[in-house]
Amino acid sequence: MTNVPRSYRAICFDLDGTLLPMDMDDFLAAYFKRITAYMGEQGLDAAAFMAALKTGTEAMAHHDDERTNEEAFWSAFFPAYEAAAHEVLDEAARMRMHALADEFYDVDFPHVGDGVQPNPASARVVDALADKGYPLVLTTMPFFPRRAVEHRLAWAGVDPARFARITSYENSHSVKPKHAYYAENLAALGVTGEDVLMVGNNTLEDMAFLDLGADGYLVTDHLLDPVGFDLESVKHGCMADFEAWADALPACADPAWGLQ
Repeated sequence: MTNVPRSYRAICFDLDGTLLPMDMDDFLAAYFKRITAYMGEQGLDAAAFMAALKTGTEAMAHHDDERTNEEAFWSAFFPAYEAAAHEVLDEAARMRMHALADEFYDVDFPHVGDGVQPNPASARVVDALADKGYPLVLTTMPFFPRRAVEHRLAWAGVDPARFARITSYENSHSVKPKHAYYAENLAALGVTGEDVLMVGNNTLEDMAFLDLGADGYLVTDHLLDPVGFDLESVKHGCMADFEAWADALPACADPAWGLQ
């Protein structure tokens, strides 16, 4: 690992397993259970909804066209629901289903995080870096609408207003670990990879940013290493270690100017 100091114009954070100490398997199990139960209570075919949800998620993961992830999701979701439920949805039914999804994320989704114990260091380090003038970007997997991401930040005890950009399915056209996802964020920042620090816990999804020239810090409290990554090739440590490292950073001398 090189110890040559770098001057960052922006800092990107992963959410799950990095700022938010939550097991992804537990989160997904609770999420799927709640959303299918909620939709069933609203009179939808819960099994068909689950099947369509998975199809829509796969569409977001694999599409490589100009659509947003939101557009890719719903264009795959509705035909999948119709096939699984053996019914045809008219425009009113589609609009109702979309509205129910919005309602779920406002009303029931927040309870998925019941019992989560945040790491206070997450909020402290985000606040400290923002106060030093670093534009912060939440580069979380953009499978969810913005309102869901903000709820997850609340579970982590982190203020969404601290981030100049938050990726979500509305504003993203690709997903991790695709280079297109990170390139889109660089374009939004108006910088090159060499200007950015990526802070994450997944050696595949987060450290893919290094291929575009970004620097990396692996937070190891909930490390996910599906690729046998050489930890010594990047800065790494627990969230407390990262907080101490970030505290030693100088104020941002040249903040990214192109944020969209």
